[in-house]
Amino acid sequence: MCSFSKNILIFVSLVLFSSSLNFTKEQKKKEEPKKASVFPKLNQVVLNSKSEKKKEEGKPKQVVSEKKTRKRIKGEIVEKQEELFSFSIAGRKFAQGELLFLKIKPLPKILDKLGNFTINWEGQEIPFSQKEGYILTFLPISPEFSKSYGVLELTEKRLFTKNDSKKYEIPVQKTYFATSKVSHLTMDKQYTSDELSEETKAFIKECSDAKAKAFQSKSDLQVESDFEYPVHNPILNSPFYKRRIYNKEKGRPHGGSDFKGGIGDPIYAINDGTVILARPMYYEGNFTVIDHGLELYSLYMHQSEILVKTGDKVKKGDLIGRIGSTGMSTGPHLHLGLRVLGTMIDPLSVVQTDLIEGRNKISRK
Repeated sequence: MCSFSKNILIFVSLVLFSSSLNFTKEQKKKEEPKKASVFPKLNQVVLNSKSEKKKEEGKPKQVVSEKKTRKRIKGEIVEKQEELFSFSIAGRKFAQGELLFLKIKPLPKILDKLGNFTINWEGQEIPFSQKEGYILTFLPISPEFSKSYGVLELTEKRLFTKNDSKKYEIPVQKTYFATSKVSHLTMDKQYTSDELSEETKAFIKECSDAKAKAFQSKSDLQVESDFEYPVHNPILNSPFYKRRIYNKEKGRPHGGSDFKGGIGDPIYAINDGTVILARPMYYEGNFTVIDHGLELYSLYMHQSEILVKTGDKVKKGDLIGRIGSTGMSTGPHLHLGLRVLGTMIDPLSVVQTDLIEGRNKISRK
């Protein structure tokens, strides 16, 4: 009897255990649809994002011309409102090696009464032009500028009610120019030789005199719009003020911006101006200089061919020469320089920025 009772208890336990397992399975079956109803929604979001990406990738990319249509940097602007005039200073950035554009707007009632009006930048009086009610000029920031601000001084007793002049501190940031270590340079022996022939020395002096004479050219502002790149496909080969370190010795900083190109590729004027120099030079090779006014000059070096002559008037985008490797050069490229009031400036600071026609820039009051 006792044995029979034990068997009954074991049987009942097995039945209950089996029922418990079935119940657990049923519970899992009931819960699983809830999980399944959630995951597809998440997966659908992921699939949608991928399909949207594929759609975007499938769209044809907008093809733009390499020349004259590159988007410019908005740049920065400083604005100041005085009682009788206002002014703005625009630039790619307020930093070493940059060019700034100063635009002064006197009230109409005093514009024609301005007499001995002068503009001084860091103690140097600078030329300006007067057009359509504005006074216009450029402010170069030397790559060697060592202060945290530059001093702009405007002098004219009719502009100020209390004093004849006023000074403004313009912020200037530090620029970290590139350096590169060079173990070997391939250069024509005539540029590496310690001894030069008398004929070569005479030619170098002739070239130096020609440049000095050209840079005496003084003209009113000749540009009316912003600057453009000098080549179709502007790929920078060597940036402005880059220094080569050769045998642990720092070389002279690079005075311009080098653009890649093949021999014979076209070179264009970066803005309107007058050709003041167009000839072969010892170091620069076939060399062209354009005067844009207010002592701002663009320089084009190492050309294979010069297509303009001194005295020519050129417009922005005019063909003026072809890329080469003449003069002191290690291969075909265009060296573009920008000289303003005797200071070498980064050419990209003007071709990349809405400098003259700038609108909606970042304001720094």
